[in-house]
Amino acid sequence: MSVHLFNFCVYHDYLEQLEKTGKTLPEFMDGLDLTGIEHFVFRNTAQIDYLAEYSVGAHLAYWPYWMGLWQHDAVRLTREFASEEEKRKYYFDAVTPEEWLGAIRQNIAAACSLKPEYAVWHVAEADLPEVYTFHFQYTDREVLAAAADVFNAVSDSVPEEVTVLFENLWWPGLRLTEPEEVRFFFDRIRRKNVGIMLDTGHLMNTNPDLHNEAEGADYVCRTIDRLGELAGLIKGVHLSCSLSGEYQKTFPRIFRPETTFWDTYKHITAIDRHSPFQTKAARRIVEFVQPHYVTHEMIYSTLEEMREKLKIQIENCF
Repeated sequence: MSVHLFNFCVYHDYLEQLEKTGKTLPEFMDGLDLTGIEHFVFRNTAQIDYLAEYSVGAHLAYWPYWMGLWQHDAVRLTREFASEEEKRKYYFDAVTPEEWLGAIRQNIAAACSLKPEYAVWHVAEADLPEVYTFHFQYTDREVLAAAADVFNAVSDSVPEEVTVLFENLWWPGLRLTEPEEVRFFFDRIRRKNVGIMLDTGHLMNTNPDLHNEAEGADYVCRTIDRLGELAGLIKGVHLSCSLSGEYQKTFPRIFRPETTFWDTYKHITAIDRHSPFQTKAARRIVEFVQPHYVTHEMIYSTLEEMREKLKIQIENCF
């Protein structure tokens, strides 16, 4: 039987919204059959104590692009950052690979202060021009090798009882579409208590020819079936629907220097929809994968919006 969770963090105004309801988080979510939250832990901010009780999982901070710093690639770093100050801010005050590893360790410590059962680690790399052009400097294998090296350098910061679940994306890295790449990555990981957090929306983003939820569920199940014994590494699922093929096929493959943060946010969310499943395709995926954790990972601005989306998807899981 899967444990059902939802994504939450303390860095938006969600706590203020919750306070206005006069309810605790479990009271607000009453009736949805949810066990707790997967808590996104950004940087090293002290956590709200009472949320630790409900934080079954912790999502670690992530950097969409990091290979330039890790590989001392001055050309790429010049493209990515207009100044040393901008680079320092992006890497949580770090300017060298060694300092960045220290920042990761601090984030791990903050996340593990919640005493979660698992922690989520993104495995991907793409900078701003690449997310528009889809012309990537690094291959999946290059990203996987470097990501394994980064993780191995800090893995001793994660308590042994916390399972580290590596999440797939649609950028170069852990896409889950090629079994040999998945095996290559896990063969390099020097830690026992690890697995995969299957993000269904991210996996659907790797196939722009999907037209509906049934096709999406078919694709997810076929892809996982192709993993063979490696599918046993899947301990959790980030469950959401992303049918963005039309957008992926039609947006201009051009990066404009004047592009703003919000321009990029709109672009990314047009690809990665984080929509609730509206049909029993959700149940098909959950029954096929049989994960221990199902995190209903939605994009939402208000708690009411979150509750409505969760209600729709959860009803389609059973």
